[in-house]
Amino acid sequence: MKNLIWILVCSTLLFSCGNDESIPEEKEQKEFPLKEVKNGLYREYYPGTDKVRIQGELTEDSLRTGRWSFFDESGREASYTFFKDGKKHGFSYNTYANGATYYYGEYWEDTMIGVWKTYDTQGNLKEKDYGLPKGY
Repeated sequence: MKNLIWILVCSTLLFSCGNDESIPEEKEQKEFPLKEVKNGLYREYYPGTDKVRIQGELTEDSLRTGRWSFFDESGREASYTFFKDGKKHGFSYNTYANGATYYYGEYWEDTMIGVWKTYDTQGNLKEKDYGLPKGY
């Protein structure tokens, strides 16, 4: 009788160790790159997603050129700056997280030039004139 009870207990334990339908299978997670360059277009992504964080063009020498944009995690373009031969060169615009304008102005070969406008969180404007460089 002891042997029969022992066999029943062992077989119950053995069969209960099999596949349990109530345990969810691990989902295969897709791998996303952190950055990539295709046809001169650089893209950097938020980790673990396919959401673009930074995007812009590169020259053949891998220098920034043209418009470079930064996107928040919702996909909204939060800021952009123009580049030429790896240097900030042209208009630059930046926003607060709520989308309101933070500041904007112009660069000339990595130097802030002209009048830059900055807004505080209440929308009050502050201007600063950086003047123009020689040769502008």
